[in-house]
Amino acid sequence: MMLFKSRRPRTLFFFHETTWSGAPIQLLHLMTWLKAKGWEIAAAVPQGWTPEAGPIGACLANMGVEVFPVIDLSAPPDFAALRDLAQRFEVVIANTLVMWAAVRAAHEAGVASIWYIHESLVAQQLIEQNPEIQATLSLAQLLVMPTRRTARLYAGYVDRSIEVVPYGIPASKAATVAISSHQPTILLLGTYESRKGQDVFLEAIHQMPAALRNRARFQMAGRKLDQAFFDELAQRAADLPNVELGAALEHEAACAAIAAADVLVCASRDETMPVAILEAMSLGKAIVTTDVGGIAEGLEDGRNALIVRPEDPPALARALQRCLEEPTLPARLGDNARRTFARDFSIDRLGKTFSALLTGALRAKRR
Repeated sequence: MMLFKSRRPRTLFFFHETTWSGAPIQLLHLMTWLKAKGWEIAAAVPQGWTPEAGPIGACLANMGVEVFPVIDLSAPPDFAALRDLAQRFEVVIANTLVMWAAVRAAHEAGVASIWYIHESLVAQQLIEQNPEIQATLSLAQLLVMPTRRTARLYAGYVDRSIEVVPYGIPASKAATVAISSHQPTILLLGTYESRKGQDVFLEAIHQMPAALRNRARFQMAGRKLDQAFFDELAQRAADLPNVELGAALEHEAACAAIAAADVLVCASRDETMPVAILEAMSLGKAIVTTDVGGIAEGLEDGRNALIVRPEDPPALARALQRCLEEPTLPARLGDNARRTFARDFSIDRLGKTFSALLTGALRAKRR
């Protein structure tokens, strides 16, 4: 029995939110993989959670995992309640910097913890706002981050090794659509906020030759996190009838939009590794992206993507032009991206790596 526990420790996953966004998606994919392999897992989620609370809520319910709605980010942490919950498990995984209190509680309860940290440039702001975060970095059994660039950002905050584990997702099951010879579609998915760079994308579209620009269809879709930013985009796009500023899409619809597009664009100023890029890679789509976060650790300019500097609309415009002017380029980039996905970003790769980290964290705690 002890051997079984050492291989598959009972594990509690802390979600800071259950929206369909990057960090919660990664945790959900990992949990789904572990559950399918027979692991005993549970989830701690924000108060007020219900199985009907969005796609992640439905997925947790469908998996049949036990869910504890105990997190209240609007109030000081209830360490006694968090310790009591952590003691029911052998390993705790805290997702994002926001879940620092779960790491602290697990440490106080003598329970092994893994802190799965996704934040990149925003980390400095969060740590300055809450000094407890930096003080807690030394308490986790293991710090895990998705890219080497992200890990380097924390060198000034903690003097310890960091495990770098690239993201992994299931290959999209959306039906791919052949590249259009009539009106190519160029798609950007992301919440409407300055960080996502929709304004850079829009400026790049404006800078393209009108005859070329009018051949394509440009789509954006996402939640409006910054209404003023969205309103400025809408005003700027008013003279471009082939530019669409769409609402947020559910996961299946987002995958279908990627499958129907010819090119996926990331114009962000700050990212770790966007899930939309991984979805596009799994579908064999051409990708045009800014060089932010760990994107250049998984993608190579000219081979499986076109990579440009952030905040550079002319460079982004030139990359988009290439996708429209060079007939074989999008298919070649997409084929190479699909192969890269299968090798480096599969859910099996993520699951097997985390399985070893979980059992290793428990052994280290017992020692």
